[in-house]
Amino acid sequence: MRGYSLNTRGFAVKKIFGFILGLVVLGGCDQANDAPATRQCGPYAVDMTFADDGATLMAHINGDAVTLHGVVSASGARYNGTLNNTDVTLWGKGDAWTLILGDQELFECR
Repeated sequence: MRGYSLNTRGFAVKKIFGFILGLVVLGGCDQANDAPATRQCGPYAVDMTFADDGATLMAHINGDAVTLHGVVSASGARYNGTLNNTDVTLWGKGDAWTLILGDQELFECR
């Protein structure tokens, strides 16, 4: 009977180990870069998807696509590009983001 108990425990340990290993493997899958982060910036709905290396940001602003390129920023992350002949900047620090259109229009994003 004791041998049966050891085999049962061994099987249970293997099952638990397999379950934990599966969680670790799935936990390592980074899907955050695949799903766009959506924010409302004033009257503009902005979907943001960051490149894996963080060098570019693909944004959809009210449905119009624009690729923004990372630029040097004294604080936070800043991405610039052009959409429909308008300069576009998305500047973020932590969870706070600001959409800047042209030289003057600033919209706080939520």
